[in-house]
Amino acid sequence: MSRIKILVVGICFVIASLILAYAISSVREGVRTIVTTTEARLSAPANTPFPAISTNNLSKQQIKIIDLAQAQYDEHPISYDQATLTYSQGNKQAWCADFVSWIMLQAGSPYDNPNSGSWRVPGVYTLQQYYQSQHRYAAVGSYTPQPGDVAFYIGKRYLGLTTSSHVALVIKIQGNTMTTIGGNESGRMRIDTQPIRSGVNRLVGFGELR
Repeated sequence: MSRIKILVVGICFVIASLILAYAISSVREGVRTIVTTTEARLSAPANTPFPAISTNNLSKQQIKIIDLAQAQYDEHPISYDQATLTYSQGNKQAWCADFVSWIMLQAGSPYDNPNSGSWRVPGVYTLQQYYQSQHRYAAVGSYTPQPGDVAFYIGKRYLGLTTSSHVALVIKIQGNTMTTIGGNESGRMRIDTQPIRSGVNRLVGFGELR
């Protein structure tokens, strides 16, 4: 075999190797995105106890949402068991917004998906737009969240392909901190307490219960 042929074969081999490596990386990234919902927060342990919440100053609707969230949390749902598939109507997909949609349905405050008319709004950006269209969305710093609100975590776009987005239910406010419950955080539900401050864990705003 001539040197030119050897060189061409070598170049082709290197190119093929690079393409294969990129394909494997892309598949892994796709799987990670589906399973983790491009999570906003992974710091809180999955077995954090559900917090004690005083209901003295809460409405019946807020209490119902908290009770529903606790009941689901106590079942320890994970991707993709029967509970999570119920939230998503059988779809194996990122289910943080599905969980919030299901809670609101059961609490008697169902969403109206602008694209399908369904009670389920599976997309974080679509859910954000829904609250904005209802004049029920507030940026961090302009509003003090309340139990029953929805916290939005939205990060950056990478090469126009991958987005980081997440939603969680606010269940407790204490001073300048809030406690939330989020679905599909590392494939399960998590309880997390964090400062109410723009940018913390990519926190950008809230959907108000009303």
